[in-house]
Amino acid sequence: MEAVNVFRHFEQALRLRSTHIPRVKNLNVGLFTSLVTIFFFLLSRSAFAQPSDFSQESAAAILKTLVLDIGPRPMGSPAEQRALDFAVEKFRAYGCDSSFVMPMTVAEGVNTKSGVAVGVKKGKTGRIIVIGGHIDSSGPDVPGANDDGSGAACVIELARVLCQRESESTIYFCCWGGEEQGLEGSKFFVDHFDRIDSVALMLQIDMADGAGDLQADPDGSRASAPSWLVSTTFELFYDDVKSEGLVYPTEAATLNLASGGSWGSDHIPFIDKGIPAIDFTSDPAYPIHTPQDNWENFTPTGLKRSGDLVLRLFERYDRGVPSRSTESYQLIQLGSHLIFLPYSLLWAFIALAVVIAVVAFVIARRRRLAVDPAARVRWSRFKLFVAAFVIQTFIWISETIVGSIVGYRFPWVNNQAGYAILGTLGGLIGLWLVLRAMRRFRLSEDAYAYVPIAMGALFIATVLSSLVTPELGIFLAASLLFFSFALIIHDRVLKLILLAGSFLVAFNLLFFDGLELFQRLYTANRMSRWWQEALVHVVFISASGVLSLPFMHAFAAVYRSSSTDFFWLKKFRSVAGIVLTLIVFVAVSVYLAFQPSYDRKWFNDVRVEHEYKPGLDTSAIVIRGSEYFDGLSGSINGRDTTLSGRINLVELPTIGHADNDWLRLTRTGPRENISDSVWQLDRVLELHSRFRPLRVDVVYESSEPFEIESEWAHGPKLREPSKRESDKRKVFRWYSFPDTLLTIPITFTLRDSQQVSEFVEVVFDSVNYPINLKREFTNVGFRTTITATDTFAMSH
Repeated sequence: MEAVNVFRHFEQALRLRSTHIPRVKNLNVGLFTSLVTIFFFLLSRSAFAQPSDFSQESAAAILKTLVLDIGPRPMGSPAEQRALDFAVEKFRAYGCDSSFVMPMTVAEGVNTKSGVAVGVKKGKTGRIIVIGGHIDSSGPDVPGANDDGSGAACVIELARVLCQRESESTIYFCCWGGEEQGLEGSKFFVDHFDRIDSVALMLQIDMADGAGDLQADPDGSRASAPSWLVSTTFELFYDDVKSEGLVYPTEAATLNLASGGSWGSDHIPFIDKGIPAIDFTSDPAYPIHTPQDNWENFTPTGLKRSGDLVLRLFERYDRGVPSRSTESYQLIQLGSHLIFLPYSLLWAFIALAVVIAVVAFVIARRRRLAVDPAARVRWSRFKLFVAAFVIQTFIWISETIVGSIVGYRFPWVNNQAGYAILGTLGGLIGLWLVLRAMRRFRLSEDAYAYVPIAMGALFIATVLSSLVTPELGIFLAASLLFFSFALIIHDRVLKLILLAGSFLVAFNLLFFDGLELFQRLYTANRMSRWWQEALVHVVFISASGVLSLPFMHAFAAVYRSSSTDFFWLKKFRSVAGIVLTLIVFVAVSVYLAFQPSYDRKWFNDVRVEHEYKPGLDTSAIVIRGSEYFDGLSGSINGRDTTLSGRINLVELPTIGHADNDWLRLTRTGPRENISDSVWQLDRVLELHSRFRPLRVDVVYESSEPFEIESEWAHGPKLREPSKRESDKRKVFRWYSFPDTLLTIPITFTLRDSQQVSEFVEVVFDSVNYPINLKREFTNVGFRTTITATDTFAMSH
C-alpha cells in the first residue's frame, strides 16, 4: 500500500505540472507518467514483495535441531540419515520444486549408508548454481556445530530465502554426507550427477562460526577458482555485506594445494571438474573434531555473515558467470586488496632467484679470505650443526619444564602464544650457551665457509618445491633471493633487512595460519611409555634442527661478510645477558604456570578400551589418557575410584564376562571344485551384533594371491598398513553404525591346498562393563573391540 500511495502522489504532482511540460513528438505526459509508474511498481516488487534477507535466528534454529536433537552425525550413521531426511523435509517445506536424498552406499571402497540431501529450485534456464555445506560430523562423539552443522544450516536457510524468489538459474541446495571421510558426498555428486556439465558455479560454506575471521578458499587439488569469483567475493563482503575480516591465508592455502587439497572442503571436486567454486570457512582456531564443537561454544553471528555473502554472490551471478573455467595463480592479500600472480610470473621469479643465487655464490667464492692452512679454523659447519640442535633442544624442553611443574603433558593447549614466547626465551638460553662455547670452539671468519650449506639447501628446496607447485616454490625462491642479495651487497642495514626477509618468508610458511589446530589435535594422542614421548621429542628436535640449519649458515655467512655485530651477540653472551634472559624466562614460566591449560573449549581426552574375543571368559580393560589421570574419579565395577599420580595408562586386572554376547558369528560355505587345481568356495559370514557397531572390518589374507567376488564393496583406502588391500589381502569395511545383522556372501577362487585366514574386528562406542569416570574439562570416551579369527583351506 505504501508503494501505491507513492505512485498516486507522484502522478498527481506530474499532472499539476503538465501544463508546463510541452509535448515531445508522440510522447505525452500521460505516457511518461505510466512509464514512471511501471518503473516504481517493478521497484516496489523488489522492495516490498521480496521476503526478508537471510535470518540468523532461523538458521540458528536449524542448527540447534542438527546439534541438539539429532546430535553427532558420522558418515553412514542413522543420525546422519536423520539429518539428511531433515534437510530434505526443510527443502520441501520451503518451496523447492523437488527434494530428495541421493543415496551413496560405497565411499572409497567402504560400505556405508550415506548420501546427499538435495533441494532443487527451478529457474528460467537450465544453468545450475550449487550451494552446499556438509551435514556430517567427524565422529560419534562430535556434535559438529561449527564443522559443519553451521554450513548445512546456512544452506537450508538460503533455500528458504531463494525459493520465494524468481531466478534465472536453477539452484541445487546440497547438504553433503561423508565430507569428513574424504569429501565423499561431493565427489559422489560430481561423478554421478547427470547434469554436472550444466553447473556454472558452486558456493560452499564449511564452518560459519562468528568468533573470528572468515577465510575464503578458492583452491582445489590442482587449480583454483577464477580470479573474477575471488575478486567479487571480497568486493561484496566489504561493500555489500558490510563486514570485516575476510582473509585468504596464503601460506596455509599454498601448503594445502601442494598436498593435493588434503584438508580442503567440498568445493574441491567441483574445481577439479573445471567448475568455478569457492568455500568459506570460519577461523580454524576452534575446537573442531572434538566434543567441544557444540552449541555452547558456537557464535551464531557467523551464520548471517556467511549466509549473506553467499546470497550476494548468487544474486551477482544468477544471470550468468563470466566463464566456466578454473585458473592457476598465486593469491596474495594486502588488506582488502588482492594480487593475482600468474604461474608464468611465478616461474620467472623462481628462475630469477636461481640465477641471482648462482651469481651470489660466485661472488662469495671470489671474496674468500686467504687463510694460512695451518691457521684455518676447521669443523665450522659441524659446530653449527651441533649449535642448531642445542638451541632447538632448549626451545622444545621449555614447555616440558613448565608442564612438569603444573602436572600437564601439554600445558600449552590454551595459551599457545605464551608458550611460543617461552620457547623463544628457551632458545635464547641455548644461544647463550652456544655463543659462550664458541669462544673456545671458534668458527671460521670466512663468510664463504657457510655459503655452500645455506645456498645449496635453499637452492635444492626451491627446485624440489617448485616441482610440486610453483606456488610453494616461490616461498623458498624468495628466501633464496633475499639471502643472495644480503650476501653480496655491502650496506649493513640492507643486509640485515634482507636477511630478516629471508627468514620471515620461510618462517611464515612453516608456522602457517591454522597450524595451532593441528597442534591441538596432536594432544589427543595417548602415548603412555616414557620412551615414546622421548622419541617424539627427538623427532621434533631433529626435524627443527635440520630445518634451521640453512638459516643458521645463512646468518653466519651474512654476519661474517658484514663485519657487524648483528643483534649485539657479543654483548648478549656476557653474564648480564644470561641473567636477564633467565629472569624473563622464570617470570614468563611463573605466569604461564598460573594460566589454565584447559577450559570449556579445549578438553583433554580419556579413552576406556575394552577388548575381548568371543568364546573366552576373560577380557581386559585399558584406560588411556592424553593427560595425567590426577583427579580423575568415578566408579569401576561398582567401587568408588579416584586415580592419582602422573600416569596416563591404567590396565585393569583381567575380568570375567557377565555378558559377552555382543557379537555372534556364523559361517557357512559349500565347496565346488572347478578344476584339479582350482577351488571355488561360496562362503557366507553372518555377524549378529546386539547393538549397532561403530565400525566393522573383515580381512582375508593368504600367502598366495587369490580372487573374491561379493555383493559388498571391498578394497577401501585405509591408513592401517595391515588392512590395505592387495592381491594377497582382501578388506571389507562398514562405517558407521551398520545394521546389527550383516550377511556377507563371498565367492573365493583358490588354488588347491591354499590356506586363507579370516580376521573380524568389530568396534562399539560403549563398553560392556560398569565403569564411569569424570573430571573437569575432560572428555571420557568408550570403545569395545571384539576380534575373531578363523582359517580355512581347500584340498582334496
